[in-house]
Amino acid sequence: MHQLYRHVVETVDRSLHDICSSDRPFSGITVILGGDFQQTLLVMVKGTWEDTILATIQQSHMWHNTSILHLTENMRLNHNPLERQFAHWLLELSRGSTIDMNTGSGSVAVPRNMVCMDQDDLIRSLYGRNCQESTPPLQYFYDRVLLAPLNDDVQKLNAHILQLFPGLAHTYVSADTQVVKPGMQHSINQVPVEFLHSLNTSRLPLANLDLKLGCPIILLRNLDNKCGLCNDTRVTVMHISNQVLQIRLLGGDHDGEITFIPQIMHSPSIHGVDFTIHLKCRQFPIQLAFVMIINRSQGQSVGHVAVDLHTLAFTYGQLYVAFSHVTVSNKIKVLLPTDPPCQTTNIVYPEILLQ
Repeated sequence: MHQLYRHVVETVDRSLHDICSSDRPFSGITVILGGDFQQTLLVMVKGTWEDTILATIQQSHMWHNTSILHLTENMRLNHNPLERQFAHWLLELSRGSTIDMNTGSGSVAVPRNMVCMDQDDLIRSLYGRNCQESTPPLQYFYDRVLLAPLNDDVQKLNAHILQLFPGLAHTYVSADTQVVKPGMQHSINQVPVEFLHSLNTSRLPLANLDLKLGCPIILLRNLDNKCGLCNDTRVTVMHISNQVLQIRLLGGDHDGEITFIPQIMHSPSIHGVDFTIHLKCRQFPIQLAFVMIINRSQGQSVGHVAVDLHTLAFTYGQLYVAFSHVTVSNKIKVLLPTDPPCQTTNIVYPEILLQ
């Protein structure tokens, strides 16, 4: 619900009015929405924080017809004092208790036992030497993930850890072409393939995709929901060939099942400041998952987390999402800027929080 555009809810409401010929909210049908407004909100491309707030369901005319039911018991806790202490710290973090509510941002102190000295120390704290000496067990990567706020940081860290991973790397180069509409061939300059390969967005796999046997990857598309091949599903590579990858699913109802992923065509529109390119890209719909972007990790179940925050969190709820994957502080490690020590940026919009 927190990542749902209010226009979607209003559209459903209007459609039910037309179908049922009723002016009651949702034509009298009970609708249940679930979500956590302390987590990251929907993404407004090039939008301000005001744009983000105005797009949330709380700003809809439907909101005054909503009854809010709160979940009050944390079922993840095992009555461990350390877990309860960490849960209380997370709650204070999500509410922005230590920040300036006029600006929506400020700094938060991170416990020293969670802080790593450098990037190599961060990687070792999560993966140890298992990634360097031998291929880890199948479930090893299901319980571990390294998080970062930006796609660029994720790609660099994934590439670095893959170099440490044992085995021979296989590189898949995407087939990229610019799509030109009929009748516009002479009015649009063709873009070099080298430039198309350099484009890096969250909606596209890398043009030069490096893989090794046993490495973890994450799906970027819904391929087959019945077989568990959904967007954001984590898997490991079992066999590599030119056109198809054999993979094993991690977690969920299909845990341990072996299936195949083909190369597919991607056709997003890449919007830049000075240009608009319609691109066709043929590549495997995956990316390495040693490291994940914080927003994509939302909803993922992991037991051990490392967070690279040398690039500070820049949007609402990122810090809370990154830290809330675990239930106790000794299962998370954080890399922070050296100045000020043991502090990082936290962004909270008080208008969003449910009182």
